[in-house]
Amino acid sequence: MERQIKKVAIYGKGGIGKSTIAANISVALSEMGEKVLQVGCDPKRDSIVTLCGGHLKPTILDQTIRYRNIGQKEIDEVIFKGCRGVLGCECGGPKPGSGCAGKGVNFALKLLEQHRVIERFEITFALFDVLGDVVCGGFAQPMRAGYAREIYLVTCGEILTLYQVNNILKAVINLRKIGADVAVAGLINNMRGVGHEEEIVNKFGEAIGIPVIEHIPRSKTVQDAELQGKTAVEAFPDSEQANIYRSLALKILRNESTYIPNIVDMKRIKEIFHSI
Repeated sequence: MERQIKKVAIYGKGGIGKSTIAANISVALSEMGEKVLQVGCDPKRDSIVTLCGGHLKPTILDQTIRYRNIGQKEIDEVIFKGCRGVLGCECGGPKPGSGCAGKGVNFALKLLEQHRVIERFEITFALFDVLGDVVCGGFAQPMRAGYAREIYLVTCGEILTLYQVNNILKAVINLRKIGADVAVAGLINNMRGVGHEEEIVNKFGEAIGIPVIEHIPRSKTVQDAELQGKTAVEAFPDSEQANIYRSLALKILRNESTYIPNIVDMKRIKEIFHSI
C-alpha cells in the first residue's frame, strides 16, 4: 500500500528559529529518502535560504507581479532545488507597509495547489514553515484549508513566547469549531538559555496537553553553518546538533498522534515559572 503524503506545518513567532529548524528537518528527511518540499509562508522569504545556497530567492508573489498569467511554467521557475535534492519555494509578501502578507500566503498556496506541485514533483513530505501571527487569517490558511493537519509549535522558555504559543492554540481550537481537520502534534523547545528552560517548557506542555518532542540546545554550530549559507546538517553532518535535528525529523516522520490543546492564561503561565 502506497504511503500517504505527509504534510506538516511548523508555526512559531518571528525570530524563534522555526525556519532554521524547518530547513534542518528537511535536509535530514531527504537523507532518509524522503522527497521533500519546504514552503516558506513568511513575508521575510528567508525559509529556504540555507537550503538553497545562502541567498534569498524570487517568490511566488514576485511571479504574479512579473507575469499577467501564472501558469505551470511560471510556478516551476520559483521552485528551487537545494541541498540533497530538497525542493523549496517562498510564498513571499508585499513590501512593508503596502499590503496584507497573510492574504499573499493564502493566494500563493492556492497557486501551488492549482498547479499540482506536490503531485507533479512526487513529493512524499511537504513542510509548511509558517509565521505564528495567526491573528491574521492568511497565516492560518495552512491549517484552515487542510494543507497540513499536523502542527508543530516552536517555543522556548521565555514567558511571552509561551503566551504567543497559547494564542496559536486558540486558533487551532477556533478552526476546529468551523470544521478544519487540524490538531497539534508536539512542541519543539528551541532553547534560548533561560534558567530551568527544559523544566519550564515541559510543565507548559503538560498544562496544555501537548508533548514536548525535542529540546534543541542553543549551539554555535547553527550560526557557523548559517554563515556558510547552509544548514547544520549539511555543513557539520557529524555534529551533535545535526544529530539532534535528525532525531527530531525521524520523530516527526514516524508520528501518528495529534492532540487537541488546552488553553491556559497568563496567570497559569506565570504559576509555572513560580513553581520552579
